[in-house]
Amino acid sequence: MQFTTAFSALLAVLPLMASVNGLSTRAAAAASAQALQDSLTLDPNIIQTTGTGQEPPVAGQASALTSKNNFANICSLGLPNVPITNGLQLTGGSCNPIPIGNIPSIQNVPSSKFQTPTNGQTLAANTPFNVTLAVKNIQIGTFTAATETYYANPQTLNSAGQIIGHTHIVIEQIDSLASTTVTDPLKFAFFKGVDDAADGNGQVTVPVTAGLAAGVYRMGTIMSSATHQPVIVAVAQHGIVDDVIYMTVSDSGAAAASGAGAAAAASGANNAGAAAGSAAAGSAAAGSAAAGSAGKAAAAAAASSSAAAAAAASTGAAAATAAPATAAAASKGTATANKGAAAATAAKGTAANKGGFSKGGFGKGKRFSRSRL
Repeated sequence: MQFTTAFSALLAVLPLMASVNGLSTRAAAAASAQALQDSLTLDPNIIQTTGTGQEPPVAGQASALTSKNNFANICSLGLPNVPITNGLQLTGGSCNPIPIGNIPSIQNVPSSKFQTPTNGQTLAANTPFNVTLAVKNIQIGTFTAATETYYANPQTLNSAGQIIGHTHIVIEQIDSLASTTVTDPLKFAFFKGVDDAADGNGQVTVPVTAGLAAGVYRMGTIMSSATHQPVIVAVAQHGIVDDVIYMTVSDSGAAAASGAGAAAAASGANNAGAAAGSAAAGSAAAGSAAAGSAGKAAAAAAASSSAAAAAAASTGAAAATAAPATAAAASKGTATANKGAAAATAAKGTAANKGGFSKGGFGKGKRFSRSRL
């Protein structure tokens, strides 16, 4: 009886002992990990053994430096003229002794894409708008104190192997959409370090509360680890992790249109149509080329009416004629500008309309567009 009671008591105590032992093991592991970080001695298991990369020499390729202590003292070489970074944004330059840290697999290379505004969009000046960015393969929303911990930690990964970090939105004004001038990185119209996590759709929204002055801009991202260093990935050859778009800001909020673009816009141009031919307004030659796409359909009806129509049918081109016949053909024919088909009438043997398409479709020979990117 006494044995049974003692055994039962032991069984009751065993789970508690196991729990305590588990806690002790985890505590010991944590203490060991902290001890490794507190130690001023390198763990011999982490010493890299790379060479110069020039063994044998390769033309056009530089030699890498080598070190037997992982460059642990590299920043000593610049002291006191080059201070260590020490978590600060030192505008005169510095040397950062912190290692790169954990690098994700190639399956977890991050990527980003602006959802709004879209590339080439025109916004109204001095009007608030939202920037929406979609990201993948990165856990954004972790943002340490940039004035105290800048580049102060190695890059870390979450349990899914993705970089733990955040992103930034930067907007710069440029001369024009066609500008090739290299920008000044110290000048920007808007900058925001985004400390919000992505929503369920992998998106984050940043308000630009004051809007932008009229002008032309480029907007981009800077994907970063938690302590603000640019993300580091596993391989050199990979897609661009950041996104850049270009946009115009106008006082009216409407894209500037010129020449045929303005005429097409005023006429309710179908922007999805094909690009027009000649820039000359009402060019009969352009009309001929446009009408040619419907020549086969018109040829059968026109073949018995005139030699000109027969020629058009045999070559797949409907001849564009000037003035009076055009109106008659347009009233009796089946010219459908929006679908890019101009039909000739069977009765008169003439091709419809000036220029082969209505003004709403191609106008003076240029397709209307809101951007020229």
